[in-house]
Amino acid sequence: MGISSIKKNKKKKKIKIAVFANGWSVEYLGDVITGLRKKAEQDNADIFVYTSFILPQETDNVKNNQLKVFDLADPDEFDAAVVLTHTFNSENEYKKIKNIFKNTDIPVISTEIKMPGMALIGSSNYQGVYELARHLIEKHDVKKVIYVRGNDGNAECAERRKALEHALAESGFELYDVIQGDFGFYNAGKAITAWLEQKKPLPDAFVCANDLMALGVISRLHQNGIDVPSDVLVTGFDNVHEAQTSYPLVATVSRQWDHMGEYIYEEVLRQIEKPDNTVKTIYPSKFVPSESCGCTPDPEAVEVRLERVRNIYSDATNTDMIDFFFQRVHIEMSLVEDKEGFYEYAKSRWGHEDFFGKDYCICTDPLLFEADDAEYISKVKNFKGTMDVMYERKDGESIPQRTFDSSELYPGYEPDPNKSNVYVFAALVNRDHLIGYLAVKNTPEVLSSLQFKRWINNLDTLFINIRHNIFLKRTNAELQQIYMTDFLTNMYNRMGCDNVLYSFIESEREAGRRTVLLFFDIDCMKIINDEYGHLNGDLAIKATAQAMRKSLSENWKFGRYGGDEFIAVGVYEEGKKIEDYRAAFKDALKKICTRLKTSFNLSASVGYCLINPDDDSDIDTYIRIADESMYKEKERAHREMGLIS
Repeated sequence: MGISSIKKNKKKKKIKIAVFANGWSVEYLGDVITGLRKKAEQDNADIFVYTSFILPQETDNVKNNQLKVFDLADPDEFDAAVVLTHTFNSENEYKKIKNIFKNTDIPVISTEIKMPGMALIGSSNYQGVYELARHLIEKHDVKKVIYVRGNDGNAECAERRKALEHALAESGFELYDVIQGDFGFYNAGKAITAWLEQKKPLPDAFVCANDLMALGVISRLHQNGIDVPSDVLVTGFDNVHEAQTSYPLVATVSRQWDHMGEYIYEEVLRQIEKPDNTVKTIYPSKFVPSESCGCTPDPEAVEVRLERVRNIYSDATNTDMIDFFFQRVHIEMSLVEDKEGFYEYAKSRWGHEDFFGKDYCICTDPLLFEADDAEYISKVKNFKGTMDVMYERKDGESIPQRTFDSSELYPGYEPDPNKSNVYVFAALVNRDHLIGYLAVKNTPEVLSSLQFKRWINNLDTLFINIRHNIFLKRTNAELQQIYMTDFLTNMYNRMGCDNVLYSFIESEREAGRRTVLLFFDIDCMKIINDEYGHLNGDLAIKATAQAMRKSLSENWKFGRYGGDEFIAVGVYEEGKKIEDYRAAFKDALKKICTRLKTSFNLSASVGYCLINPDDDSDIDTYIRIADESMYKEKERAHREMGLIS
């Protein structure tokens, strides 16, 4: 059945395709999604791209946390899945994909590397390298070749080596040496430096398993005074943009990445119509000679390099601006105290910026700013279930915060039968913390640049810093509360009295309200301690504090000013007499003592100071006045008790 008939059959149903990739492979990923989108627009199909950013040297915990974003994709929600397998940098990624699709019937297509239960679409690793090797031998008289390989166990790398060795063997040659570069610019450069330190004769050529390693080799050779191509030739594989904007331009192998997305989409339609995981489609690769192998480059390639040179300052400035932006943001957002504060700041500072296009959202776990590290790490294991939409931009406008269920795929997602949409998801992770994820709508171009990863890294750090600031403030507030609290009564201590009670008086005075300060002193406290023991003395203090709270309104402020001295301040109730306050307190204290069955008599004297709104005295003056009033009351009480004449 042809593709046109497939489209006709799918006319009534919205096609949804899930794509899984490692986001570090920016050029390949960008090219594939561009091609997929081009074809998907013809059918109004939706594409959901889930990206990890795993590096080989990271810990398993970090890798597994990065891969939580893959769990957002429920296979039952999609018609097909595409796994850009050869972008993966870790066995963790392969295992995660196998686990996601082990019990599903939807067709899954793997790119470049055959995966169990998946159809394969890819490009030849053998053909282009064989052409490259024959070119070096026949056109440049190359005999001694060093192969710079990628990671251990990589099937593509092994196939390229096989093609190289085959071409050499046809001319009676063998590999001069093999160096491990782990597919990276820096690792390949380090490996070449180590090899050069052995003082062995240079080969005729370094054949690298990818372009990034070729660039690393060229860089280190240049640093050691070895010129490419006059002293030694260097080739790569993949034909990536960086290798075609460098000097010298890298001789490489093209894998038709600019067409691969279209090929993949056509295979997706065939697999939806008639699933067949045995399908294996390999497109040809092609050698592209250039400066690093001593050949004249294609004029178009030279123009591409010149265009890059023209944009060097602009590109560098854009990168710097990201750093400057987040430097400012980190400082300003240190004042954020909750998710509402984050939104208000983001709305005022980010609302007019098209960082990720007109439509994107930052989704976080509801516990992000609520649970401390121990609780957060133990409870937050994935991105499934209820999530906070911490910040969302829709059609260029900031949207109020809300929660949503991550099974919606994208907040508010509804299939549009008349339009194709592309969604990109990337995890926000900081080591042990699963923060949430960034979701971008209809701006897949973000995948074509590592600036996207720079943004993600900065967001990761920003959220963790805000968390630290929030919990630091809370801890400081708790410590301050402890510092100002009397442990026996849970009232303010002397320091708290000076800070909080006076502030209360000041605020009520500014509001034009009259306040009263009551000063309590336990009668005969020394006798209670001496004759009944300090445990009963503590009981007397607790009972007095409890009676104060029982007899006064809950909006009063209470403090233990000294050993057996207490203060209470509140708004004075007009028409109420001081004796009314004293009587309510004494009645409450009597009931408490009866309930506790105290073995001693307990009473307290109460003094007072009325404070008018126009009174600008200090707290010491108010306490002195209340203290003097209390002593008059105590003297009267002692006379009644027969303690003085």
